[in-house]
Amino acid sequence: MSSQHRDSDSGQRAFLRRILTEGAHRLGVSLAGEAVFGWHDRTIGSTALRDADTFWLRATAEHRDWAHGEAWTGNQDASAITDVPKPAVTARVDWDEPPVSMYAELLIYVPDPPCSTTPELTAPPVVSADWWTDLRAAMDALAVHPTERGDRDPSALAQRVEAFYRRPLDLPPAPTLRTEHTDLHWANLTYPRLWVLDWEYWGSAPAGYGAAVLYLHSLLVPAIAAQVHDLFADLLDTPTGRLAQLSAAAHVLDRAGRSGDYPTLAAQVRAHAARLIQPAGRR
Repeated sequence: MSSQHRDSDSGQRAFLRRILTEGAHRLGVSLAGEAVFGWHDRTIGSTALRDADTFWLRATAEHRDWAHGEAWTGNQDASAITDVPKPAVTARVDWDEPPVSMYAELLIYVPDPPCSTTPELTAPPVVSADWWTDLRAAMDALAVHPTERGDRDPSALAQRVEAFYRRPLDLPPAPTLRTEHTDLHWANLTYPRLWVLDWEYWGSAPAGYGAAVLYLHSLLVPAIAAQVHDLFADLLDTPTGRLAQLSAAAHVLDRAGRSGDYPTLAAQVRAHAARLIQPAGRR
């Protein structure tokens, strides 16, 4: 699971530790190992034990006015997906401490480490040829999984992307949609065995959106970026694939501007988006 460490415990981290402990009690497991904090300390996770079985316990909280929607149930909803290598949710408990709602969920433990400790890749991952084959097979299997989650209005996609870049972009009026893992970066993929982690955000999106996210998060290692592109070229090198890349780039650049994320990657993503925006004859 991805993590972002700070120099010292904050009030937020102390709160997260408390709800993780409460979740463990409610689900009948004992915590083991060091706690791992998610992006901007939104979530917390830890290895958990019950008898001889090992699990991953994950907990989060939100003001009750926002404790709903697809992200709130993403991992749980993904339990219906059985043909993609991912940790299934085995149990979940929700509770309230007004005005805050929280939940803890128990997942199958994944022993394989993430390919990167950060979403963006900074060194080549140690993965096999079979790993790449498995990644493509997983995304193809996910693509045909039916879902009501995610984007349902193709025309609105182009409008949002053009609004971000503040210009008309000659985007397809009816892009192809399919089911995608929309947070497919290197901290959410494991090795040597492939597992796809963190299913808060998945659903209908432009075909190739997951591949676009992974490609952009590979740009600091050009050889791997090229390998990702080659693996998904049939998706990325299409009008819908161009929309997917511009949409994924907008997400990265928005995070960089709002939260200071991606200090080393943002310039590469901005340059790539600029190339995609150029007229077709000049790219």
